[in-house]
Amino acid sequence: MELRDLRYFVAVAQHRSFSRAADVLQIAQPSLSEQIRKLEEELGAPLFERTSRGVVLTDAGEALLPKARAVLAQADIAVETVRMVNDGVAGSLTLGFIDSAALGIVPPLVRRFNAAYPNVRLHLRELGTRQQLEALEAGDIDVGIVRGPVWNAAVEGERIATEPLVVALPAGHRLAAGEAVHLADLRDEGFITYPADRGAALYEETLRLCHEAGFDPRIVQEANEIATICALVDAALGVAIVPSSVTVIAPSGLVYRALEPAAALERWAVWRAGAQTAVVRAFIGALRPESRTSSRAGSA
Repeated sequence: MELRDLRYFVAVAQHRSFSRAADVLQIAQPSLSEQIRKLEEELGAPLFERTSRGVVLTDAGEALLPKARAVLAQADIAVETVRMVNDGVAGSLTLGFIDSAALGIVPPLVRRFNAAYPNVRLHLRELGTRQQLEALEAGDIDVGIVRGPVWNAAVEGERIATEPLVVALPAGHRLAAGEAVHLADLRDEGFITYPADRGAALYEETLRLCHEAGFDPRIVQEANEIATICALVDAALGVAIVPSSVTVIAPSGLVYRALEPAAALERWAVWRAGAQTAVVRAFIGALRPESRTSSRAGSA
């Protein structure tokens, strides 16, 4: 028994006529009658009774009809599911992201993607940039949101945001009264940042900016999460250079001031080069309304 046979049977049962069913199915009536006859022979029971007013279902036909419809419905669902997966509108996608991206970049991106592709199951993993690159190589995540640019020939990427850096200060700090802080004025301050071995771009950018301002930062505290860094500043244990998105974290003992000279970090979405699934392509498409630069992240 084939699905085609069940479709023919359901069409005849629905229209109560071989001729009308044949027209709907766009096949010749003799061919339809022959297929139904073969189906009846295979099942060992007549499915229709021919009358002067058309055809009616036999008891066997009545028993078969709901089962046939259920089988055909499941088959249609299976076909549609495959098509949706192939078109990138169903399946699953694992998205990695750095902690600070959870504050301003990931939420609107996830909302936009879920609205466009409600049948895709999105799994989120908070990981550092280095961990995300390793997870991409291992196939543990499909797309990563990292600080960039990332010079790695194994990945491709798109810049999705450029985020200004600001200075986080204890509310009672001597420099908190102004609207901006000159980095050189922080040369005697203790800095709070990510651990050096984490490979975080914010740590490296903090060192670079301080060096350009003529001093090496004195790091007094380290933390693995941006929220913890802010909490340590709130406790007046030091100052920190942070992305502007973290200003949503606003305890009473903490203030943010513009950094002079101005500096920023890029946020990139990255994925394995040459290994795009349909779902990954769909996610990349969801990035594009906010993307300004597209390139291979491994190129200099």
